[in-house]
Amino acid sequence: MSLDFKKLKSISSPAKKMVILSHGYGADCEDLLSIGEHWQKFLPDVCFVAPNAPTICQINQSGYEWFDLMQTSPEKIIQEFEESLSKLDQLINQQLEEHRLLKKDLFLMGFSQGTMMSLQFALASKEPVAGILGYSGKVYDFNFLKKKIISKPPVILFHGNVDTIIPLEEMYASYEFLKEQSINVQYKVFENCAHSITPEGLSLGLDFIKSKIDG
Repeated sequence: MSLDFKKLKSISSPAKKMVILSHGYGADCEDLLSIGEHWQKFLPDVCFVAPNAPTICQINQSGYEWFDLMQTSPEKIIQEFEESLSKLDQLINQQLEEHRLLKKDLFLMGFSQGTMMSLQFALASKEPVAGILGYSGKVYDFNFLKKKIISKPPVILFHGNVDTIIPLEEMYASYEFLKEQSINVQYKVFENCAHSITPEGLSLGLDFIKSKIDG
């Protein structure tokens, strides 16, 4: 079964770039669509695609999950992770083909669990994407990712210093891991910020995308 999604078509036609917006645990595609609406004012040639994760969230029946964090079996979590990655791959390929774009025209932006998805997907892609933006997230499983790394697109991580859902230390550990894999990774920490996206984070994310398009 394919993923449900919502899309913001580019203001200018045809689209020259695409951003996939992957929501966090228990949220849905609407959660990040407003970010696409904001960024699109400055990126008229970019279309934004926001998918719903494939499964109803175990702890929030009105939202979705990419994989069940309440699982006690690590093997089952990885299995669900891989199934979601496969469905995301299907959606991305279909959308790129529809817009006559390539992986090099694609950015992945994720929040929390969506960051885990974005990192795993993009680094395991045979064709490098343009960049990855991870908000309040981390690498879910270092060994799982390390075995899958094929390409090394630029990565930027954003995190709050008082995040109690994914502690800042886990972002730092992910940063160090990605650096060890010779990935071009940078980060920005926001003071007095919990598990959320700040206006400054949005602005810096926009700058990151623009720098890769203009560069």
